[in-house]
Amino acid sequence: MSKDEEKFEVRDLRKKEKFFVDDLYLNGYAKKCGIYGTGVYLSLCRHANKEQLCYPSLKRISEELKISRSQVIRAIKILKENKIIRVVRVGKKLNNRYFLLDKNEWSGRNFTGIPQELQPVADRNFHSKDTQFKDTNKKEFDFKDLIKNYKNGERRYKPYYWGKPMIWDKLKQKWFVIIDNEWLNFNDKESEIQWKI
Repeated sequence: MSKDEEKFEVRDLRKKEKFFVDDLYLNGYAKKCGIYGTGVYLSLCRHANKEQLCYPSLKRISEELKISRSQVIRAIKILKENKIIRVVRVGKKLNNRYFLLDKNEWSGRNFTGIPQELQPVADRNFHSKDTQFKDTNKKEFDFKDLIKNYKNGERRYKPYYWGKPMIWDKLKQKWFVIIDNEWLNFNDKESEIQWKI
């Protein structure tokens, strides 16, 4: 048997030693909160119960991550400021209670909108790097025509933003980006939309 054909096991999601983290956190907020903030958030996710409540001690978190107590405190402050967690103090001798907030509560989001970190001015080269996307900067693909045709019901080309599918809501006259089956407000320029056949 060659090395490529060696037997291996894939992880079993039914086992209870797993925990979950929102993709949205890793797709923008991790950069904003930094390595320590992300490590502490992962630790809190790991300890959270079904009600998204946990109360590990500062000492326990610092030992798990091999970082100082003061780094844990700073990281918790950053997570709290970004409304990713809520901290409830219960007394001097008891551990704080940490509630993991829903992503709709996180700061930097519009009304169910995309976090500011996911709304940069798109790199003009992004279109041409993926051959499946049509470069809307080239004359033969006028983005105004593509947008007008799509809004009028033409569906030959599909709109995407940074690889995420989009949809035009005729009733609200607004673009939405679809991330994890959630419709998020599109707040960039229409010229930054990519088109895929």
